[in-house]
This record gives sequence, C-alpha cells and structure tokens, in this order.
Amino acid sequence: MKRLKFLTLLLCATFLVAQAGKQSCATKKQLQWYNQKAWLQGIAPLPDPSIDIAAFAKHYQKHPERWDLVFKFMKENDLKTLPLGKQVLSEDVSINVQEYTSKDPGEERFEGHRANIDLQYVVSGKELIGVANINDAKEVVPFDAKKDYAGFLISSICYHTATPERFFIFFPANIHLPGVQYGEKTPIRKVVFKIKVD
Repeated sequence: MKRLKFLTLLLCATFLVAQAGKQSCATKKQLQWYNQKAWLQGIAPLPDPSIDIAAFAKHYQKHPERWDLVFKFMKENDLKTLPLGKQVLSEDVSINVQEYTSKDPGEERFEGHRANIDLQYVVSGKELIGVANINDAKEVVPFDAKKDYAGFLISSICYHTATPERFFIFFPANIHLPGVQYGEKTPIRKVVFKIKVD
C-alpha cells in the first residue's frame, strides 16, 4: 500500500512538472495577463494550477464576452441556491447545476469534450478530480457529437482536490474524472459552465 501511494505521488509530481512545463509555453504577455487576474472580476475562488494558461489566454482573447459572462455570473449569483439543472446563459455559454454524492475511485472513465470547454466549480463539499492529457489516454467510448462526449481510460491518475476555494477549466486536450471521494463520501454541489470552443 505504501509503495502504491509513493508511486501515485511520484506520478502526480511528474504530472505537475509536466504541467509547469506546459504553463511555461505561455508567452510572457499571457502570463502577465493571467497573473494580474483582472479577468476574475473579483470572484473569491482562484484558478487551479492545472489550468492551461496559454490555451485559456488564447481563448479569452478570442472570446472575452463568453468568459466575462461566466465570471460575472459567478460573482452576481448565489451559486448555493441556484435551481438544479441546465440554464442557457447565451448562445455560447450554458450552466449545469448538479448535486450528487462523491464516489469511490475505481474503473471510471475520464471524459473529454470537443465542442465545449468546461469550467467546473465545487460550490460546497470536497472531491478529487482526475486530470490528464488526452494524448496519454486510450479512447474507449467513441466521441458522440450530440452529447459532446468521449470516454477514456488512462494507466495512472493524478488527482487534484476540488473545493470552494478553486475552480477548474478543461479544454479539449484536458480529459478529466470528477466526483471522486476525498476521504469519506460527501454531498457535492457543483456548477459546470459549458463554453463553446468556436
């Protein structure tokens, strides 16, 4: 068991080093813009370190109105009392408010999307989210354009802790496995924004 934990930590450390290298792909201008955080519009939760800064900066520059709508919505609405289910915020942005109980880690499939970017924010509770690069995974459920979903398996998983202090952004290259229990199973309330890629 100790060996397994060590290997998991080692793999996660390797992933984080790779992520740091990936973040360094962002230009100096992109990093400066990102680190100033004016784009957050004053919301309290911070971006998780797993976010691809270069991809985010590029997409934000191309579609600022989409991201401004997301962060404005997060700032101006009580996410703890929003009704469950989906809402369309604009032609290019929607939100899905979910409540569920975190689950045991097991043989779950990572999910990937092509048409939409996910911004996932745990409003209450705590869970683990597996994060991986699509190039390191095997597609086991073929992409369904109507659902904007493909399922993936990966040999090793690096988990990030999702709490109300952080949000995650997943681009098409970022497959993800949300909803895994952190310690004990716990009730989770989460909002998932879907932002169109193009």
